[in-house]
Amino acid sequence: HHHLIYSSTLRSYRDLPVRLTEFGTVYRHEQSGELNGLVRARGFTQDDSHIYCRPDQLVDEICNAIDLTRFVFNTLGFDDVETRLSLHDPENQSKYGGTAEVWEQAEKDVKKAADRMGIKYFIGIGEASFYGPKIDFIVRDAIGRKWQLGTVQVDYVMPERFDLSYIGSDGQKHRPVVIHRAPFGSMERFIGVLIEHTAGNFPLWLAPVQTIVLPIAEDVHDYAREVYAKLHEAGIRAELDLRSEKIGKKIREAELSKIPAMLIIGSNELEKGEVSLRRHRKGDEGSFAVDELIGKLLEEINQRS
Repeated sequence: HHHLIYSSTLRSYRDLPVRLTEFGTVYRHEQSGELNGLVRARGFTQDDSHIYCRPDQLVDEICNAIDLTRFVFNTLGFDDVETRLSLHDPENQSKYGGTAEVWEQAEKDVKKAADRMGIKYFIGIGEASFYGPKIDFIVRDAIGRKWQLGTVQVDYVMPERFDLSYIGSDGQKHRPVVIHRAPFGSMERFIGVLIEHTAGNFPLWLAPVQTIVLPIAEDVHDYAREVYAKLHEAGIRAELDLRSEKIGKKIREAELSKIPAMLIIGSNELEKGEVSLRRHRKGDEGSFAVDELIGKLLEEINQRS
């Protein structure tokens, strides 16, 4: 339907590129034996993007899409990423839409963009979509499995089939080129692979629960509530454990839950107006004034470190 949105109004060459994106639900009738949790489901959410551009803009737009995809992977800690240039099989031209000349130009542009971005890639003959070549990003998770996640695809075929056009500087109609861009692919698959890759040990900025406040005794509960409220006011995802359990058990359970930051409060912290910070898998990091600690946590969250 992005093609219909594009064609709903007359476009000038000055309007291009036009970039449309959305998160949409997709359904596939997968066989029951092929289903595999989040990574292979019958219903999933796709980050569906289409970029409509002039031929002279194509390489720059492919580079931008590659840059965005690499930013996503780098930010989320995927360091082992393979890149495949998925090209058509010239021995089986009937499998694809468009002419041989169109495919030659599309593959030339994809290779030019990949080379400009300094990507180390391998060629996958016959791996292209029916409408054009693509750049596939294949992630290797922590236990060595490979998953094809992000993709950038060039499409000369659909603009022809949907009769997409723009008015060029010569006053004549011209055909745009479409880029299909999906840095995540399936959001569910991406999340599933991310959980497997990190074993649930998310960095502070990404963790569902970023901090937990652990008071040692009941007489510091009021102060613990104040700290908890300040964390929420700062936009930090926090929990408060007011159970009468011993602090050792609370810490063990927080460690098992893989909560990145544990804020421990006892009588000493109450007296000084501080909290003690303990990191998941790293141990104690000392005591901090509440506002100082919140600033420290926010800086780490904002830097996505």
